[in-house]
Amino acid sequence: MEMKIIVNAMIVVPEGNDGLISNGFIRIDGNRIAEIDTMDKLTDQKKENAEIIDAKGKIAIPGFISTHSHLYSAVVRSLPYDGYDNVDFSFVSWMDRFWFKMLEDKVNLKDVYAGTLINCIENIKHGYTTTSDTCEGSYALPGALFEAGRAAEESGIRGVMSFETTGRISEENAALGLKENVDFVEKRRKHPDSRISGVVGVHTTYTCSGDLIQRCAAEASRLGVILQMHLADDRWHSFDSTRKYGKRCLKWLEDLGILGPNCLFFHCSYMDIRQDPAIMKEHGCNISHQPISNASFGFWPNMVPFIDAGVNVSIGTDGQTQSMFENMRACEMIHRIRYENLSILPDDYVFKMATINGAKSLHLEKEIGTLEAGKKADIVLLKNDSPVPVFKKNIMNYVVTVADSSHVDTVFIDGNKVVEGGTYLLMDEDEVRAKCQEQAVDFWKRNDWPTP
Repeated sequence: MEMKIIVNAMIVVPEGNDGLISNGFIRIDGNRIAEIDTMDKLTDQKKENAEIIDAKGKIAIPGFISTHSHLYSAVVRSLPYDGYDNVDFSFVSWMDRFWFKMLEDKVNLKDVYAGTLINCIENIKHGYTTTSDTCEGSYALPGALFEAGRAAEESGIRGVMSFETTGRISEENAALGLKENVDFVEKRRKHPDSRISGVVGVHTTYTCSGDLIQRCAAEASRLGVILQMHLADDRWHSFDSTRKYGKRCLKWLEDLGILGPNCLFFHCSYMDIRQDPAIMKEHGCNISHQPISNASFGFWPNMVPFIDAGVNVSIGTDGQTQSMFENMRACEMIHRIRYENLSILPDDYVFKMATINGAKSLHLEKEIGTLEAGKKADIVLLKNDSPVPVFKKNIMNYVVTVADSSHVDTVFIDGNKVVEGGTYLLMDEDEVRAKCQEQAVDFWKRNDWPTP
């Protein structure tokens, strides 16, 4: 096995191990962390035949984990059309008039591959080592999820991938979406050492029948994988389920019998905070919080009642921003403004939301999410250019509220060095970006939008 040793690093370790090693080393054997300790414990014998990476002046943290993204969406950023059309805005009408009609339904396989590849590269450069993806593009079936998976694998990231099964088009299309998930899960299991794995994805309550959601949940259970879906992004979700079924969407899902520890729900912006936290906790469900994406659409999610109830809450990008640093800060700010309480969501907890809580959401906490011997070597080295000394008492404040993506210097995924000195190493990033730009222009032409 190839051995690497990161030396002279300030290492963020789990609380049970005192939280910080001020000057230590991380020994990597193959794709796993073999040992973490103080520099005085590193002997010449241990250094034999190892690549030495000097991390003096750097902070080692576990790689960030995004628990929700639409990776293809790089190709539909900064559109030359906003979809508002001088009409009264509501999120659900915008989804119907714009997002479904002009974006999701126009996506093809080339879009999925090009957008996913550059998005993964950008994620990695910003310190993400793992991302969960929900691929969209119902008219790009079959094959959309396989193109997303191919791009993610080529990028070097660790990916937990699904397709967004939806019932809004037809029963036949819904069946194609579910089959895409099942086929992908089964194919990835033929490569157990791969960083890419499959799970089952479903869109949301107002676009899927109870029968379709139950079929998706049954397949996830049969395959032993998580079921991930949007939930209550907008108030419409609960309005719709209350009108149709006489109950809010989470209670409806509970009555369908699908809730459990394998459920990962995205957003959860408009929930019943008197009843839903207890329901989530009882069934062991997980939440992926999207602070920047939700705030961009004027939503004001409230994670505090769920956290207080003991529900595991992590952070996702939703494709709206690449920076976990921005997401962590936005998470703190929107909740502190809501409660007018500066002690809400302290730095160390928000850091967990971006790391180990994400691993728990994806059922990977035994493999990733913290820097510990035996876990996968998914490690990020941050530049420490703080104007004040950084030590145990303020390390979390520096990482969460001071550092940003420009501080990401080196990234290891599965023991492989994929970023060094801020430069992505595995392929020509400029070439990948240029191809995505070409694909974006092709996409705009399909909608008769302005092009350069």
